[in-house]
Amino acid sequence: MKTQYENRVLSSFLLWFDHHLLDKGDAFTNHGSKFYDVDGLYYGYNAYGAPFKQFVTDSSVTNATVMSGVYVGGSSSSHFHQTGEANLVNINYDQGQVYFSASQGSDLVSGDYAVKDFNVYLTSKAEQELLFEDAIKLRSSTTQTETGLAPNAATYPAVFIKNNGGENEPWALGGEDVTKTNIRAVVMADSQFNLDALCSIFKDSARLSVPIFPDEKYPFDALGGLKSGVYNYSELSNGVADWVYLNNVEVSRFSLGYMENLNNSNPDVFKAMIDFELEGYRSPRAD
Repeated sequence: MKTQYENRVLSSFLLWFDHHLLDKGDAFTNHGSKFYDVDGLYYGYNAYGAPFKQFVTDSSVTNATVMSGVYVGGSSSSHFHQTGEANLVNINYDQGQVYFSASQGSDLVSGDYAVKDFNVYLTSKAEQELLFEDAIKLRSSTTQTETGLAPNAATYPAVFIKNNGGENEPWALGGEDVTKTNIRAVVMADSQFNLDALCSIFKDSARLSVPIFPDEKYPFDALGGLKSGVYNYSELSNGVADWVYLNNVEVSRFSLGYMENLNNSNPDVFKAMIDFELEGYRSPRAD
């Protein structure tokens, strides 16, 4: 099926949310580490993972180290290889992994990158499933365990973004509607300070506009790498024709009530929900 308006809104909102948080909050830490062999092949490639995920991909974020390659077998410039060199096939920034077309054997793989303070995921799961049923682990602040994270390992601090419905309402003569899209962000933080900071950033985003990118401008490929090798959100959004208006942003804190007595899989999480109401002015029946 071809992508539709709702698909483009959700994927564009994810890019905007990630950029806005990194840019306004300096919500990242520059780091360097070894990459460890991940058990099993990924689409036929040998995967090596960092102890952290996700990596910053947006080069418009000031002072963030955007990973462009890895060191193999040493730390000098002659050992540094970018995608397409020395069997390095791709970098999966969301998974914190690099993919080679052949095993690197005993050669040490390492790299420098910026780790996000909050991982950002798209989800269709219910809030109670995220908070009380899924075992989402706190991301370690050290690298004591020499292993890469598995692709299916979800870590927090994290924000889970989900489509929460919407509607079309008549707006102008000639068939123009206002399309309202409701998006919910479930925030799972490791401290009250970080939770309050994130919620403050997005409360202040009310009445901003979010660019809606056409399919060809989406920066990532099927392996989680960058299509062009460089992704700059600020440059990407220049000249975009379609935008949505952030009509309202509402922050809610969880009042757990009877759920306090449940066996919570994530007992040390500081939690909030942020509800965004997006408005797009369009003629949906024109085609």
